Amino acid sequence: MKKILFVLAACVISSAALAQPMSPNRGPGYDRSHAGQNHRKHKVWVPAHREHGRRVPGHYVWR
Repeated sequence: MKKILFVLAACVISSAALAQPMSPNRGPGYDRSHAGQNHRKHKVWVPAHREHGRRVPGHYVWR
């Protein structure tokens, strides 16, 4: 009976630890460039190019 209670308590503690959010600094190999996926869009200059065989002049695009 004590072993079952011990296993259940360990499961509750481990599930509570996994439910916590990840820390922002994840270690030495952490790359910040991919972390900001929800960034604000801004205008980017797109040089002249061809779309579907037609020439498109340079313009700004929200990206």
